[in-house]
Amino acid sequence: MEHVKNKSFANNWWLFYPLLFLLVGLLVYALLWNPENTIEVLRQELNDCRDSHAASSTRPVDGGDNTLPGNIDSLQIGELDKNRALPGEDKKAENTIVNCDAKVESGGQGVTKTKHILGDQSGRVILQYDTKTIPDEIKVYYDGKPIAHTDGLVSGAGQLEWIYEVAPGKPKYCYVEVSAPTPRTVWEYIVNCPL
Repeated sequence: MEHVKNKSFANNWWLFYPLLFLLVGLLVYALLWNPENTIEVLRQELNDCRDSHAASSTRPVDGGDNTLPGNIDSLQIGELDKNRALPGEDKKAENTIVNCDAKVESGGQGVTKTKHILGDQSGRVILQYDTKTIPDEIKVYYDGKPIAHTDGLVSGAGQLEWIYEVAPGKPKYCYVEVSAPTPRTVWEYIVNCPL
């Protein structure tokens, strides 16, 4: 009986080579596979597609420099600006107007400025962000002055907070500026309404 087992193995030894190559191939694939990067690329492509179709629901507010516009009170939510970059042009900054408690998602590489309407109630405002794996910088401006910011370029989740006090003659909005110097960056944040 032992003689038959040995002969069977001797006749089929070549079957172990395809199995060995299959296992080595699976090992190489497992070592090179990066599912998070794949998800980020797909998420970025989806956001880019949404951005191109949502142009009519956003309103740019200035030319993209680092100064805040002085005529912001005349802007309305959802209106389109004539100066918005055309498809194919390099977009340095995208400026939109949203209410507090609205989620803002990745604007891609460059600077994205968003005006957040804070309302008539004073209180503590919390900005919760997630810059994922590629670092970005977030700055918050109120009444033309910086009031909160990350410590330079950061990656991962975190939050910024400040006290918002409603006062006559003071604005009822803040600006959030996200600087994303790296291609394929993915980030999101939400400015909660004052508590």
